Amino acid sequence: MNMIKASEVIEIFLKYGISNSKDESKYEISELDGITNTSYVVDLDSEKYVLRIPGDNPDVINRKSEKQNTLKAQEYGLTLPYIIFDENTGVKISKYFDIYTYKSSDFKNENMRKEAFKKLFDLHNSDLVFENNFSPLNVFSEIADISNSIERDAKEVGFEIIEKIKEIGINNEPCHQDLYSGNFVVYDDQTYLIDWEYSSMGDKYFDYADLFWQNEFDLDKNMRQQALNEINIQKKDEIEKFEYFEILSMITWGLWALKRSPEDNDGKNALLKAINLGTDKKL
Repeated sequence: MNMIKASEVIEIFLKYGISNSKDESKYEISELDGITNTSYVVDLDSEKYVLRIPGDNPDVINRKSEKQNTLKAQEYGLTLPYIIFDENTGVKISKYFDIYTYKSSDFKNENMRKEAFKKLFDLHNSDLVFENNFSPLNVFSEIADISNSIERDAKEVGFEIIEKIKEIGINNEPCHQDLYSGNFVVYDDQTYLIDWEYSSMGDKYFDYADLFWQNEFDLDKNMRQQALNEINIQKKDEIEKFEYFEILSMITWGLWALKRSPEDNDGKNALLKAINLGTDKKL
């Protein structure tokens, strides 16, 4: 647990004008679960806030782009609002909302899954133009260590996958691009997307493939097929493109996990699976 000092919270809240109190006894702080960043609930003067402190990422996140994309998503009703977003430091302060956070198992629930799909449909079919921030089409090549045989093989598969996707066709829509379960939340009976660090213009097929892979849709073949029907991916070339993007998601986040934690078996296993699937497809 990487608990922040009360004095650091006070310094941040004073800096951004959230409070003018220096009395530590008025600040009640508790840590929230997270992967990339460290976030805290701060209870102050009968108000609750969420304070996000950015973590160290294997890739470089453009916080200015993240802020602009988050604001656009907020104005469109896709995400919950923030109070402060410092594009130089990545520090973000929001009002605390009493939300329900999705778990991977929630996608087995047809209604919850369809609500998540509806939010993605609204995003992909909006007229939003996101600033460039992160692209799964090239980030794997930038962070792969070719001195590591698994990473080198995964990088080669990644390049081959990109060529196959280009042959089918790449679209350009506003995308979230980090769709693990915890980035879907329910507030006041509405589903929202949060954490837009990796948002950018991209291909919606990556969003859906990323959602399926990160949340283990492949463990339930019937649900996976039903979900593909729900997002209208049914034709042979559509399924082929989707499966290529699934492999790309495995490579992207497998490398990301290894860079964060070199001994991470999940990252290594994701890369090995991607390499094997690439072999099966005779890339």
